[in-house]
Amino acid sequence: MNCRNCGKPVDPNRAELGYDYCTRPECVERCLDRVELAAVAVNKASDQYVRADEVVPDTPSARWGIDPEPEDDDRPRGRRPRAAPRSGRRSSTTKKLERAAARLDAELARLYERFCNAELTRAEMRSQQNERIRAFNALVRSENIRYRSFLRKPV
Repeated sequence: MNCRNCGKPVDPNRAELGYDYCTRPECVERCLDRVELAAVAVNKASDQYVRADEVVPDTPSARWGIDPEPEDDDRPRGRRPRAAPRSGRRSSTTKKLERAAARLDAELARLYERFCNAELTRAEMRSQQNERIRAFNALVRSENIRYRSFLRKPV
């Protein structure tokens, strides 16, 4: 079998593997069919690599995640109008949990003071403390936060 690029003989072992070109750099460069790969992120695992055309269709708009504009739309092209600004900024999860942790600490201190003033028994204080701690932990879980360590103040 001869190389499809330069016409020189191809090694029989290489031809047996299905190659129809030789190993000279210029032949490899010209005849090699490149494969575009896409990294697919997998939760709690390494990325998986697949052929890009298996993940995204091979059209320019689909390749870059651009939705085609509807044809019958009579809006002027260009920038979209900006949404009205919010009256207040939404606080981040960290700030929200820091405020909740401060409230929890204040409530626990207040319960301890009530115990010291003999307004509560030890069992009542522990019961109410555990109730408030469970409520705080439920808030942390609802925010999908696994660890409270980022709320602790650096020493």
